[in-house]
Amino acid sequence: MGILDDLREQAIQKQSEQQENTILKEKLAHNYQILILPKMQLLFSYFKELLDYLTVIEAPICIPYYSNHYRKLGKLYQQDYRLSTDKHGGIANYEKLTEITLRFNCQGQEEGEFTHSAESKTDAEQEKEFLSLHKIPFTYDRYLGNSEGGALTFHITRKIPVIFKFSIDYENSRIILTIHNHEDFEQRTQFINPEQINEAYMDKLARYILRKDSEFIQMDIDETHKEKIRQQVEAQKKAHAEELRAAHLREEYEQKAAEARKVKNRVKSFFNKK
Repeated sequence: MGILDDLREQAIQKQSEQQENTILKEKLAHNYQILILPKMQLLFSYFKELLDYLTVIEAPICIPYYSNHYRKLGKLYQQDYRLSTDKHGGIANYEKLTEITLRFNCQGQEEGEFTHSAESKTDAEQEKEFLSLHKIPFTYDRYLGNSEGGALTFHITRKIPVIFKFSIDYENSRIILTIHNHEDFEQRTQFINPEQINEAYMDKLARYILRKDSEFIQMDIDETHKEKIRQQVEAQKKAHAEELRAAHLREEYEQKAAEARKVKNRVKSFFNKK
């Protein structure tokens, strides 16, 4: 094969790839305009109307018991609803919706903070990671007289931010719903085919948001995505286990180093007395 034949084949292959990419882009753009965008607009209009009514009613939803994780949370109230369609908390172009976020807080009307104790450095690291992951405001200070052990007292604000976020998966022509902190610090993900979003779907979701029933979370997730979710959960568990192991090793090393310093000081003190 001559050089021209070789170059001709390379050019034909590249043109074919470019044509396939163009066709794919056109298909994805068509799917967004025809399948996804109307459903995102429907969701936005529904939630906007829902929040308009909630604003008029002005009746916080009582949550008698939110989670076993912190028993001192006490009774919480769901309120302060906010709706946005861009990453900065504002409203994006209605004709180009790619994200819809509903935010609200579950917070106490009693004392603003409660205390929670972590008895070791490993426990303290776990607690800080958990609170940071769930965006819960907190401060902490060490127990007096126990600084070497790593024990901490946490001061945790009774304010749990809840998020329902719809975003588009452009490449797979679907919508992704992520839920944070609505129930018992949950982290849920649901992959939605656009045709699933209808009046019945939105009604079930609204009833779940307003804590009227839990039927929504029992809705089936596509089988093709369940394995992916399981893999993500397992990866998160593995990474978390590695972090805890590293924290435990650091704690053991620091304890051994502290013991070595004590022995060294005792030996030094012994020879100084002589």
